[in-house]
Amino acid sequence: MVRPPQSRILRNYRSKTPSQFYTLLLRVWKCLTDNPHIPVSVWAANPELLSLFLALAAKYHEVFQRAASYASKLDIAERDVIQAQLIAYMDEIASVLEAAAVRNPEVLITSGFDLAKERRGIRASAPQASSEDAKVPGEQTQS
Repeated sequence: MVRPPQSRILRNYRSKTPSQFYTLLLRVWKCLTDNPHIPVSVWAANPELLSLFLALAAKYHEVFQRAASYASKLDIAERDVIQAQLIAYMDEIASVLEAAAVRNPEVLITSGFDLAKERRGIRASAPQASSEDAKVPGEQTQS
């Protein structure tokens, strides 16, 4: 039995600039809020994870807007601290969603995270033939 290639969540949000991180955060925030493709049972092992993430995402949204508007050093520092906390939550959420995706692959597709496909197929390669052995149909050999 051949399994279809399974997706996994890219953890590229760790190295994004604040504006790129903010864009990804908004997408994940929107997708995780009342998503019918992600059953409530996914969060059963850690019921507070999603609510803590969403609350911190809302706070990051406010701080990011202030930091972008006023460029206050305090707001920028607070934004960086909250971003580090959000990355820790996103790592945990990604692990939970990947585990749930084993049974329901739609969980990852609708999560808002960037995805990568695993490519673990067996590659069948044809034996290499020498140029002398290769014959073109319709070509006659000279004697």
